[in-house]
Amino acid sequence: MNRKLALLVLIILIVPMAGAFAQDETTTSVDAIKEYLVEHGGAMLEHVNTIQADAQAYYDLLAAADFDYAAAWDAQADAITELVTDARAEFILAHNDYELIEGIVAGVPSLADFDVWIDAGPTGEEDPEEAHDWTLTLDDGREFVQPGNIFHWLLEPTLWGTIDERTGLRVDFDGNGQDELGDALPDAHYFLGIADAFVTATTELNDAIGAWTPSLEDSFTALVTMIPTMGDYFQEWKNSTFVAGDDPRFVAQSRLVDVKGIATSLDVIYGNVGPQVASQDTTLDEQISAGFADLLTFLDDTRATELEGDRFSAEEADLLGEQAQVKADSLAALVGQGAALLELDLPLE
Repeated sequence: MNRKLALLVLIILIVPMAGAFAQDETTTSVDAIKEYLVEHGGAMLEHVNTIQADAQAYYDLLAAADFDYAAAWDAQADAITELVTDARAEFILAHNDYELIEGIVAGVPSLADFDVWIDAGPTGEEDPEEAHDWTLTLDDGREFVQPGNIFHWLLEPTLWGTIDERTGLRVDFDGNGQDELGDALPDAHYFLGIADAFVTATTELNDAIGAWTPSLEDSFTALVTMIPTMGDYFQEWKNSTFVAGDDPRFVAQSRLVDVKGIATSLDVIYGNVGPQVASQDTTLDEQISAGFADLLTFLDDTRATELEGDRFSAEEADLLGEQAQVKADSLAALVGQGAALLELDLPLE
């Protein structure tokens, strides 16, 4: 065999192998994103199951007292305090796990409705078109159609007593002699009904994650869909009790924790698909990576200031939200360039 023919044969053999290697590399990178979802989705379900167990035990205590909250509190304040305190702690843990995957769940078309149901959807009264179509049913037969998302419209106000109709009794929960946020016993019917629904929703989310076949298209769709939402979360932060508002939601912890979790989940996506961009344009990949680093540092610095005890004004929150949005819009544009470079067909409106 002459050298030219040998070289031609070698090229014919190598090119398909290189293509197969690139495909395997892509598959491996997006599979890592799914593994990340499976890990945090599973951890979230464990916390949600604990919340349900707390809700059932709490319900049983109140049922034994014929739902006389004052009598139950007088007789078993320690047991009730332990159950409610544990449920609140598990709420925060479950929510933190969810925020670490929300950027992916909310951005992937086949998973996005779970975000509406679990974390971000409005009530039907607010927006019937955007609300998740479901009904919350309580053990006493009451039904609530399109009641809003489970985390913030239902469970959080119930556990922290920020909506009167879901509160069984105002009590001096921490014994400091003042009526403050959280000085409340949840309505047992609401608490158990919401907890049961939460297990159902989270189980279905995990099943959907397990059935999801990850792809570059889904990954980049999540990125370009969710990165530009940073400013919205800052508005919710501004309207919460952590800044200048009285929203009954977002009281368990600062919304800044949530926005950092979402940004982190998006950074995880790009960390796994970025090599595909780098293979085509190393400069663009470096710009995108730098954009994520800049956004995450900005969020960390803002949260650190809040943790130091500084209370931001509404005007300061607006300014910070504008700054976050500028960073996010610039980053989203770069990611869009990456998707175009890879010739991806994204199902965007």
